[in-house]
Amino acid sequence: MHFALYTVSMPGAGRAEVYFIAAMMILILIVCAVAVVFFFKTYKKEMADKAERQKAKVNGTTEPVPPTTDH
Repeated sequence: MHFALYTVSMPGAGRAEVYFIAAMMILILIVCAVAVVFFFKTYKKEMADKAERQKAKVNGTTEPVPPTTDH
């Protein structure tokens, strides 16, 4: 059986493909932005905990500081 090497495209398929690719790019940018925001929130919290531990160490407090778990 011989398959044709051509396809019959629907009218406006090129435009739809461009819209689809643009939508996927926007979706990727949104996901990346959310990941960056989450990373910096976590980083800020970790640096605050680190500063608190350093302050406790300088003051001579041997009591461990419990990590914050509020997400």
